[in-house]
Amino acid sequence: MTTGDFSTTQLLSQEKELALNSFSNEDAILLGQEILKLALAQKAPVIVEVRNLENTLFKASLTGSNSENEWWINRKCRVVEKFQHSSMYVRVMFEEKNETFEEHSGLPDEEYAAHGGGFPIFLNNGALVGIAAVSGLPQVEDHNMLVKGIQEFLKK
Repeated sequence: MTTGDFSTTQLLSQEKELALNSFSNEDAILLGQEILKLALAQKAPVIVEVRNLENTLFKASLTGSNSENEWWINRKCRVVEKFQHSSMYVRVMFEEKNETFEEHSGLPDEEYAAHGGGFPIFLNNGALVGIAAVSGLPQVEDHNMLVKGIQEFLKK
Protein backbone atom coordinates (compact mmCIF):
# COMPACT_ATOMS: atom_id res chain seq x y z
CA MET A 1 0.00 0.00 0.00
CA THR A 2 1.14 3.51 -0.76
CA THR A 3 -1.11 5.10 1.85
CA GLY A 4 1.17 4.89 4.89
CA ASP A 5 -0.97 2.43 6.83
CA PHE A 6 -3.56 5.11 7.54
CA SER A 7 -7.04 3.98 8.55
CA THR A 8 -10.25 5.90 7.89
CA THR A 9 -10.71 6.15 11.67
CA GLN A 10 -7.32 7.83 12.07
CA LEU A 11 -7.89 10.16 9.11
CA LEU A 12 -11.36 11.15 10.34
CA SER A 13 -9.86 11.95 13.72
CA GLN A 14 -7.29 14.23 12.04
CA GLU A 15 -10.06 16.12 10.24
CA LYS A 16 -11.95 16.70 13.51
CA GLU A 17 -8.84 17.68 15.49
CA LEU A 18 -7.79 20.20 12.85
CA ALA A 19 -11.08 22.12 12.65
CA LEU A 20 -10.78 25.91 12.88
CA ASN A 21 -12.70 28.53 14.85
CA SER A 22 -12.89 30.79 11.80
CA PHE A 23 -11.60 30.97 8.25
CA SER A 24 -11.12 34.41 6.72
CA ASN A 25 -9.06 35.22 3.64
CA GLU A 26 -6.30 36.32 6.00
CA ASP A 27 -6.52 32.98 7.86
CA ALA A 28 -6.10 31.19 4.52
CA ILE A 29 -2.98 33.20 3.74
CA LEU A 30 -1.48 32.55 7.19
CA LEU A 31 -2.28 28.84 6.87
CA GLY A 32 -0.68 28.76 3.43
CA GLN A 33 2.41 30.44 4.86
CA GLU A 34 2.71 27.79 7.60
CA ILE A 35 2.56 24.99 5.03
CA LEU A 36 4.98 26.91 2.80
CA LYS A 37 7.50 27.19 5.67
CA LEU A 38 7.54 23.38 5.92
CA ALA A 39 7.94 23.01 2.16
CA LEU A 40 10.78 25.53 2.05
CA ALA A 41 12.57 23.84 4.97
CA GLN A 42 12.45 20.55 3.05
CA LYS A 43 13.28 22.20 -0.28
CA ALA A 44 10.23 20.30 -1.52
CA PRO A 45 9.33 20.65 -5.23
CA VAL A 46 5.67 21.36 -4.45
CA ILE A 47 2.77 23.64 -5.08
CA VAL A 48 0.95 24.75 -1.92
CA GLU A 49 -2.57 26.06 -2.27
CA VAL A 50 -5.32 27.17 0.11
CA ARG A 51 -8.83 27.86 -1.15
CA ASN A 52 -12.17 28.81 0.23
CA LEU A 53 -15.04 27.20 -1.65
CA GLU A 54 -14.99 29.93 -4.30
CA ASN A 55 -11.44 31.20 -4.77
CA THR A 56 -7.77 30.39 -4.42
CA LEU A 57 -6.58 32.56 -1.54
CA PHE A 58 -2.97 31.42 -1.26
CA LYS A 59 -0.71 29.74 -3.77
CA ALA A 60 3.03 29.15 -3.99
CA SER A 61 4.91 27.10 -6.57
CA LEU A 62 8.37 26.08 -5.43
CA THR A 63 11.35 25.21 -7.61
CA GLY A 64 10.86 21.80 -9.17
CA SER A 65 7.07 21.97 -9.23
CA ASN A 66 5.29 22.07 -12.57
CA SER A 67 1.94 22.16 -14.37
CA GLU A 68 1.35 18.49 -13.62
CA ASN A 69 1.33 19.36 -9.90
CA GLU A 70 -1.30 21.98 -10.69
CA TRP A 71 -3.43 19.31 -12.40
CA TRP A 72 -3.05 17.02 -9.37
CA ILE A 73 -4.06 19.78 -6.94
CA ASN A 74 -7.23 20.52 -8.88
CA ARG A 75 -8.14 16.81 -8.98
CA LYS A 76 -7.46 16.35 -5.25
CA CYS A 77 -9.51 19.45 -4.39
CA ARG A 78 -12.48 18.14 -6.40
CA VAL A 79 -12.35 14.93 -4.35
CA VAL A 80 -12.31 16.91 -1.09
CA GLU A 81 -15.26 19.02 -2.24
CA LYS A 82 -17.30 16.05 -3.46
CA PHE A 83 -16.70 13.72 -0.49
CA GLN A 84 -16.08 16.39 2.20
CA HIS A 85 -13.08 14.43 3.49
CA SER A 86 -9.36 14.51 2.83
CA SER A 87 -8.31 12.99 -0.47
CA MET A 88 -6.26 10.47 1.54
CA TYR A 89 -9.37 9.50 3.54
CA VAL A 90 -11.29 8.87 0.31
CA ARG A 91 -8.48 6.71 -1.07
CA VAL A 92 -8.20 4.66 2.14
CA MET A 93 -12.00 4.34 2.35
CA PHE A 94 -12.00 2.61 -1.03
CA GLU A 95 -8.96 0.50 -0.13
CA GLU A 96 -10.62 -0.68 3.08
CA LYS A 97 -13.43 -2.04 0.89
CA ASN A 98 -10.84 -3.69 -1.40
CA GLU A 99 -11.86 -1.35 -4.19
CA THR A 100 -10.02 1.29 -6.16
CA PHE A 101 -11.26 4.84 -6.38
CA GLU A 102 -10.58 4.92 -10.12
CA GLU A 103 -12.70 1.84 -10.86
CA HIS A 104 -15.46 2.20 -8.29
CA SER A 105 -16.16 5.93 -7.84
CA GLY A 106 -17.61 6.43 -11.30
CA LEU A 107 -15.73 9.74 -11.53
CA PRO A 108 -13.46 10.68 -14.45
CA ASP A 109 -9.77 10.21 -13.69
CA GLU A 110 -8.89 13.42 -15.53
CA GLU A 111 -10.93 15.42 -13.02
CA TYR A 112 -10.68 13.53 -9.69
CA ALA A 113 -7.72 12.04 -7.81
CA ALA A 114 -8.05 10.25 -4.48
CA HIS A 115 -4.38 10.67 -3.59
CA GLY A 116 -3.09 12.26 -0.42
CA GLY A 117 -2.56 15.98 -0.58
CA GLY A 118 -6.03 17.53 -0.37
CA PHE A 119 -7.34 18.39 3.10
CA PRO A 120 -10.73 19.83 4.07
CA ILE A 121 -10.86 22.95 6.19
CA PHE A 122 -13.77 22.59 8.56
CA LEU A 123 -15.05 25.00 11.15
CA ASN A 124 -15.70 23.65 14.64
CA ASN A 125 -19.42 23.48 13.75
CA GLY A 126 -18.61 20.95 11.01
CA ALA A 127 -19.08 23.29 8.04
CA LEU A 128 -16.65 22.77 5.15
CA VAL A 129 -15.24 26.21 4.34
CA GLY A 130 -12.08 25.52 2.39
CA ILE A 131 -9.38 23.18 1.17
CA ALA A 132 -5.63 23.09 1.66
CA ALA A 133 -3.62 21.18 -0.93
CA VAL A 134 -0.04 20.15 -1.66
CA SER A 135 1.29 18.35 -4.72
CA GLY A 136 4.78 17.31 -5.67
CA LEU A 137 5.84 14.69 -3.12
CA PRO A 138 4.65 11.10 -2.64
CA GLN A 139 1.04 11.23 -1.44
CA VAL A 140 1.74 10.34 2.21
CA GLU A 141 4.28 13.17 2.40
CA ASP A 142 1.86 15.61 0.73
CA HIS A 143 -0.80 14.64 3.29
CA ASN A 144 1.57 14.84 6.27
CA MET A 145 2.82 18.27 5.20
CA LEU A 146 -0.75 19.55 5.24
CA VAL A 147 -1.50 18.04 8.64
CA LYS A 148 1.69 19.47 10.16
CA GLY A 149 1.04 22.89 8.57
CA ILE A 150 -2.51 23.04 9.96
CA GLN A 151 -1.24 21.96 13.39
CA GLU A 152 1.34 24.77 13.32
CA PHE A 153 -1.33 27.26 12.21
CA LEU A 154 -3.60 26.20 15.09
CA LYS A 155 -0.82 26.84 17.63
CA LYS A 156 -0.83 30.55 16.77
